[in-house]
Amino acid sequence: MLDYQLASVYLGGIMHLGWAGFHLLFPRLFRWGQRLEPLDPVNQGIMRIMNLCLTYYFLAAAFLSLYWAEDLLDTDLGQQILALLAAFWLLRLGLQLSYFRATHQTSMLLSLLFLLSAAAYAFPFLYGGS
Repeated sequence: MLDYQLASVYLGGIMHLGWAGFHLLFPRLFRWGQRLEPLDPVNQGIMRIMNLCLTYYFLAAAFLSLYWAEDLLDTDLGQQILALLAAFWLLRLGLQLSYFRATHQTSMLLSLLFLLSAAAYAFPFLYGGS
């Protein structure tokens, strides 16, 4: 296992911690108290639950990346998890580009971060492994 592959997985884990923190700020950043009020209680709940589940996913991915990085690199199961993590971020990038204007600065920054998140896992998957 090469150090740059391990560093790449660790970078992905750190980024997942950042994504979790970012999602925990969503209610305040996007003023959900006011903006979700027009929605019926079911749709309000769905938005909040989806965000909390996504936050949990990011924390789980961070844990796998930071605690089990070597196993992700050295086992067949780990390699498949790396591929799934990269695919998640490529899907997120594709959705970003299809739902939001790519010319807006925030959208471009997020797209770059999604691509970096995907690369953190795609690189050791494509160029590493057991």
